[in-house]
Amino acid sequence: MDVNLGRMLAKRALLDGGRPALIAGTRRLSFGELDAEACRAAHALRACGVGPGDRVAALMRNGAEYVALYYGAAKIGAILCAINWRLAAQEIGYILGDAEPKLLIHDAEFGPAVAAAGRREIASFAADADAAPERSWRALCAAAASDEVPAESGTGRPLVLVYTSGTTGRPKGAVLTHDQMFWASATMAASHDYKQGDVNLVPTPLFHVGGLSFATLFVHMGATLALPRAWEPAAILSLIARERVNHFFAVPAMLRSLLEHPSFAAADLSSLRWILCGGAPVPRELIAAAHARGIPVQQTYGATETAGPATLVDLAHALEKSASAGLPYFHTELRIVDARGAELPSGEIGEVQVRAPHVFAGYWRNPEASRAAFDGDWLRTGDLGRRDAAGYLYLVDRAKDVIISGGENVYPAELEMVLREHPAVADVAVVGAPDPAWGEVPCAVVVPKAGADLTLESLRTFCEGKIARFKLVRRLVLRAEPLPRNASGKVLKHELRAALAEAGKPASR
Repeated sequence: MDVNLGRMLAKRALLDGGRPALIAGTRRLSFGELDAEACRAAHALRACGVGPGDRVAALMRNGAEYVALYYGAAKIGAILCAINWRLAAQEIGYILGDAEPKLLIHDAEFGPAVAAAGRREIASFAADADAAPERSWRALCAAAASDEVPAESGTGRPLVLVYTSGTTGRPKGAVLTHDQMFWASATMAASHDYKQGDVNLVPTPLFHVGGLSFATLFVHMGATLALPRAWEPAAILSLIARERVNHFFAVPAMLRSLLEHPSFAAADLSSLRWILCGGAPVPRELIAAAHARGIPVQQTYGATETAGPATLVDLAHALEKSASAGLPYFHTELRIVDARGAELPSGEIGEVQVRAPHVFAGYWRNPEASRAAFDGDWLRTGDLGRRDAAGYLYLVDRAKDVIISGGENVYPAELEMVLREHPAVADVAVVGAPDPAWGEVPCAVVVPKAGADLTLESLRTFCEGKIARFKLVRRLVLRAEPLPRNASGKVLKHELRAALAEAGKPASR
């Protein structure tokens, strides 16, 4: 069977055209109306010269236009390049140069970042509000036909391009095909308590696979997607009560802000069956607080390269196994291997590897990194973990040193590359420091140049505009002695982390 996600939406519209599909701000669309919007987007893309294999970049907040663009691009075989709007202009410019999209569609608020990115050769449209008609994506779609577009073959063909920073300090574009996004949806549908007609709240940005995978699942399941534009705890609690939301996904920092909000105790949460939480380890205290209101919190573990899902703590063990990352999803396999690639028995620590039909196709125009990502047909996650006798995964460390702050990945090499340009920095290493609100935050361990007066504020000011704000250093430790290194010159970051843990909260200035 040929898999095209645009055709999947058309099929859902045929079967359930009048069923509620999408709630996004003041807009409420049925599946029939959403498919018509996607068809208009497809026709508008073609009118702009976009064809199969061409990239379409989206720099947009969550909204109906984003979902329609996702499915419209799918219908004509185009590749949606979902860009994180929290990135600095320099980072956006790099991604645009690497992906080479034929078209860029952005919210008006990101116009200055687009201009600063300096890619004027790319045709761009404002997705919202008051742009001139000839530069308005909304006007272009409104004028387009809504008849069905003959869908291109999707099997094996790229659908989305999601950039994830790497240890080299440069973002890499993870390529996910129609099949892989379909199977991510299928493995979640087979593993969660999802029902047709459910209302699924997805507050995570659609530039994450954690958003896009749910934007696929709701069509697959015939459920309703509630898509707030931003995470505002009071508004989220009201939305849950008003729309009778059955479940939602959040990263731990989002969940904490909801549970600690003054309105949480009295909020009507009677429709919620469970909460899915991932993107970083979930503190047991948060899980217990939700359970006290009768709402199980299921932890999930995955990556951009797995199109989202990898493991899940099942509902029956949500509290009992709260320290675990769970069991593999239904259509997903997992193993723990040693340095030679030999599978390890339960209890022993090794690299976590995943095999599934939803594992990504590789990195865009980066064959070397793509080869390094796999051990045969197993994805090398770079994470270290062990399994207990029942098969539950426990993550021990992240071999790639990634810092997960509020569900966002912060890669030390990327931040170190910027910090080394500071005139007062002789040497620097970035590690994660524990933080009660964000899970962990970037901490710079700096050896300053002789006589230099270096402060946390001066480092943050220096990095402004060069890197996204969520990646900025939050803590600073100054060292008089050189950074610890091994014989090959690699910084021994485990020693730095151990020193921070022993000292408690690192000294900040």
